[in-house]
Amino acid sequence: MRSEAEDRFREAYGGDPRWRSHAPGRVNLIGEHVDYMGGLVLPAAVDRFVWLAGAPGKRWELASDVKGGERYLEAVGAELGAGPQRVAATHDLPAGFGMSSSAALLVATAAGLEPELDGREAALACQRAEQNASGVMVGVMDQFASALGRRGHALLLDCSTLEYRLVPFPADVKIVVIDSGIRRELSETPYNQRRQEAEAGLPKRKRHVESEIERVREFTAALEADDRARCGQLLKESHASLRDDFEVSTPEVDAIVERAWATPGCLGARIMGAGFGGSILALVEAGSVERFAGEVGAPTVVCSTADGAFAT
Repeated sequence: MRSEAEDRFREAYGGDPRWRSHAPGRVNLIGEHVDYMGGLVLPAAVDRFVWLAGAPGKRWELASDVKGGERYLEAVGAELGAGPQRVAATHDLPAGFGMSSSAALLVATAAGLEPELDGREAALACQRAEQNASGVMVGVMDQFASALGRRGHALLLDCSTLEYRLVPFPADVKIVVIDSGIRRELSETPYNQRRQEAEAGLPKRKRHVESEIERVREFTAALEADDRARCGQLLKESHASLRDDFEVSTPEVDAIVERAWATPGCLGARIMGAGFGGSILALVEAGSVERFAGEVGAPTVVCSTADGAFAT
């Protein structure tokens, strides 16, 4: 895919690119709807990437199948003090699976423009850039995972202090993202209402936030002890909390989660991301992935952990 980005650059602009970079998407293993409350999250960078090839130009341009990305490039450039660039992009991040292609694009751009930039500073610059480009006050989890992820590890991040550390993740467990098939614009869901209720301390929402943060701690300890049964149980508890206390699941999503739970080789599953549809996360033993994908009854993407952004 990197060579395809270079080929696209040559086709779109002529000549060779001056820089090349890539950055991964991410999956949040556990710690949902707690980032904006300053809680703990445990994302992992995964082996689905955005590849870029670029060079200075007269204005910001992006040759890509995905339209509208120029404003993200320009926003990153403004944060880093970089001049206009001509950029070509390719990716294998599937649309609609909630694996944060926007953060990968931003982080890959930062890596290409400033390859010596510290990963933490790159993540913060990309967070500001996405906020400016989208008008949405996004958190920093996605950018941290894409910039600082490491193969064989998840990333434990304290969203209040921005302290982080790597947590070992087993190579023979696959991260499976399941598409519920339910498409939604968050502006058309109660997402903002849920966030406001959490920030206001509504008892049910508060109970989810506090219990989910504790589950992140327990999940981290279980990973470090290679206690896979406990990891799976915590994912189930997380889904129940998101369903009952935070009320962001749907009957269709619940049905897919329950099928995943019942499939041999699945350690656990839960709704992933903002909710109200979207995607589901499952952890599945590597030898059971093919059977799992056939029995869960929905499109899947099978991932492994990956290294964060890199430039050449």
